[in-house]
Amino acid sequence: MQFSGLPIGLSELVRVAKEFKEKREKVFDIVLYGSVTLGKEKPNDYDFMLILKDASAEERFELAFEFKQALLDLGFPHEKLDVKAINLDHLFDPNYLATPGIIIHGYSLTRGEFLHKLMNGEAYALFIIRLAGFDRNSKNKFSFALKGRDGKSGILKELNGKFIAPWVVMIPVENTYRFKEFLDYWRVDYEAYITYGVKASIKGIST
Repeated sequence: MQFSGLPIGLSELVRVAKEFKEKREKVFDIVLYGSVTLGKEKPNDYDFMLILKDASAEERFELAFEFKQALLDLGFPHEKLDVKAINLDHLFDPNYLATPGIIIHGYSLTRGEFLHKLMNGEAYALFIIRLAGFDRNSKNKFSFALKGRDGKSGILKELNGKFIAPWVVMIPVENTYRFKEFLDYWRVDYEAYITYGVKASIKGIST
């Protein structure tokens, strides 16, 4: 796994996060989330969340400050850094608006994996594409770029996407921005939704 928007290699960031956690018993996990983990090559900021175990308000502030200093030492730009800390039990507070993003596209730096995968789930960006104003020739060209002449290649194959209905596609969450850039290049209107779920078979339903 690599995130092209980081100023340093992911392996180096993981190493520093693991060392930080090992030396501080209050740290449960350190999560990278936001536009970087959605695949944006030139992010406006770098979002980190320290997930802590029963830390006081003062401890949360101090640990977030300490990790931010570690990131600055690695070369992260100060003006783009956003480092927060939250207790684990507060993460599941329905009033905490950052929770969906952390769970769906957050990447655990101490475990080296997306949180949704650690929870046996899958996360996708669902795009509903609208080709209003496209003539038949333009639609064909776009379709070939999207899924190839054989219906099995194109940008969907490159990004491991799925064509699930006419002009409705699902893209792995980490490739969200790459697919957005593709649609913007073609000047296509669309709606996008970030989704999370668990793949499961349902007894009594044949496929």
